Amino acid sequence: LFADEVNFDRDYLDEARRYYTNIVGKYGTQVTTLLKKASALDIKMICPLHGFVWRKDIGYYLNKYLHWASYTPEETGVVIAYASVYGNTENAAEILAVKLREKGIKTIMFDVSVTPASEIVAACFRYSHLVFASTTYNAGIFVCMEAFLSDLVAHNIQKRTVALIENGSWAPTSGGLMRKMLSACKDLTILDQTLTIRSSLKENQMDLLNQLADTIASTVPRPAAVSAAVPGAIDNGAMFKFS
Repeated sequence: LFADEVNFDRDYLDEARRYYTNIVGKYGTQVTTLLKKASALDIKMICPLHGFVWRKDIGYYLNKYLHWASYTPEETGVVIAYASVYGNTENAAEILAVKLREKGIKTIMFDVSVTPASEIVAACFRYSHLVFASTTYNAGIFVCMEAFLSDLVAHNIQKRTVALIENGSWAPTSGGLMRKMLSACKDLTILDQTLTIRSSLKENQMDLLNQLADTIASTVPRPAAVSAAVPGAIDNGAMFKFS
């Protein structure tokens, strides 16, 4: 019944994020406005229609909502979502993931062909950097990636750094088309460098992949060696009163 009776972070936070981002992720401005109105209230308890009742650590949960509503990444890390037909695009994505992890950057991967879009949308709201890798299909984006990006754009994703990988045997076009789709989002930094693969990653392209990994890494903020407070962090109690 109560959130303080379970390990919420371990067992339920991912589902809470997935629910919020997919149901109301698009409406961050409206949610922020509502939270500002609620900040004038003395909040004793949160009793949601579904989920646990919050009677303790209310500021922690509201802090999550403030992050999600403002499209501020919760964590520094890279989400790599890929659409691959024969495994070659997946292979390039996996090599990039290894390169980033070797640099100490948290990186998670999703195959858009088999992973529910709701899980990937939630991860994109959670992490600071996104990589989309797609083969070219009928001179367009592979259908699963196109459907996912349409869903992500509809959820109004913002404040992320994005890198692109395209693949195509004859005329790779998916990179430019993905860039065009994502350009509809506000405050996205889409890296100029697009890694282009023709069928499979060649040995002489490893330098280009390394350059892409270096470029992504150069935009990932490094934690300060000693820090009493996280700059730009949302203060749990800045807007709300709790009893």
